[in-house]
Amino acid sequence: MTPIRSVRAVRLPGSHCVLREWTDADVPALHEFLTEPGMLDGVLDEETPTVEVVRGALPRWRDTAAGKPRPEYRLAAVDGDRLLGLGVLTVTSVEHRRGEVGYAVRTAHRGAGIATGITRLLLDLAFERVGLHRVEATARPDHVASRRVLEKAGLRPEGVSRDHLLVRGVWRDSARYAVLATNRLHGGD
Repeated sequence: MTPIRSVRAVRLPGSHCVLREWTDADVPALHEFLTEPGMLDGVLDEETPTVEVVRGALPRWRDTAAGKPRPEYRLAAVDGDRLLGLGVLTVTSVEHRRGEVGYAVRTAHRGAGIATGITRLLLDLAFERVGLHRVEATARPDHVASRRVLEKAGLRPEGVSRDHLLVRGVWRDSARYAVLATNRLHGGD
């Protein structure tokens, strides 16, 4: 069995954006993005991050990325010098070659196919370069747009996990999705 591979200096061009590693120059745009009205509703963080918190996160992300095998790919989704959103691939089990993807898109760019593009690029990274067998994702059951993004990117619904996440003191369900490497290779079940 082929071992999980660690990909360094990721740069993935797509039709809607490029996924790339974060740089220190991204701090102001990332902070602005993370503090957009309504952004906190979609993430697990307890409070809106300050610029200092964002600036401090990037070195930690780089340190994590240096792990062998690399456990996480936190990537900026950009068009030229404009930050459109972000994408994350987490290797959740090396032994079972399993990972999880997630994404967020700036409010001004939602509905333009960027989230689907980010998800497809993350799946390409997961299967073609990292060597995962299964990739999972979750969405709030009531978040129709996010569920549609996952389905358009090729993930299939697998059910709902009740009280899956504790978010700011409230239990939330998660609609669960997954795709297998064999589904992508053969285009079917």
